[in-house]
Formats: sequence, C-alpha cells, structure tokens
Amino acid sequence: MRNKNKQAGFSLIELLVVSTIIIVLTTIGLMSFSAASKNSRDAKRKADMETVRQGLVLYRADKGMYPSGTVYGTMAQVLVGGDYMTDPYPTDPKNVSPNIYSYSSDGSDFCVCANMENSSNASSPTECPQGTTTYCVENP
Repeated sequence: MRNKNKQAGFSLIELLVVSTIIIVLTTIGLMSFSAASKNSRDAKRKADMETVRQGLVLYRADKGMYPSGTVYGTMAQVLVGGDYMTDPYPTDPKNVSPNIYSYSSDGSDFCVCANMENSSNASSPTECPQGTTTYCVENP
C-alpha cells in the first residue's frame, strides 16, 4: 500500500546542495572570464605598441628623426597625417586613466608604453623607465 501522507518533491537539503553547486560553478566561470578579458585587452595593447613602433620606424626612415614630444595623441596624429598609420590610430581598450598610452621622444629615441592589467604581461626595456605593470617598446 502507498503512503498517502508523503508528498512528492525535493527536500530542503537537496535544494541547498544543488544551489551551492550552481553558485560555485558560476563563481569559477566569472573568474575565468574576467582573467580572459584582461589577457585579451593586454594582447591588444601589445599589438598596438608594435603597430605604433612600425609607424615610427617608417616615419624616421623618411624624415630622419622621430616626432619629438611627450603626448601620445599628438604623435599618433603626425603618423596618421603622413600615412604611416591608419586612422583611427590605436588607443587603449579601456582608454581611461591609468590605461592611456604614453609616448616620449627627443627625436633620436622614442618610448611608447601601455599599462597592463595583468603584471605577468608586462616588460619594459631599460630605456623606458616605467612601472612593473607596463609594456613598452622603443626604437630598434
């Protein structure tokens, strides 16, 4: 005979176990997504630095010197105006402080830098005195 007093459904413990598993898996997924997003933005920054370096090398081959100054946007406009880079010129994926590209040159040397979100992606040449979370390129 069947027990008519017993109700069908899940117990409170079963529901708590399932919801805990879902929360743990969601947290792990969000952390992985966050790390992947940071790494992809850092990869774009590195690619942008190489693009700017190539434009600066072409500019120097034609003009005999690098654009002097300390403002990235001004230098980038010079390269775009001379068809050494395409418009719009590369900007940081976030493009808000501290994630803004920097540039410095005295005409004979240059240093272009980007702040990395993941410090393991950073590397700075000796001629570019920047922080430990910075990726810089300089003249070859």
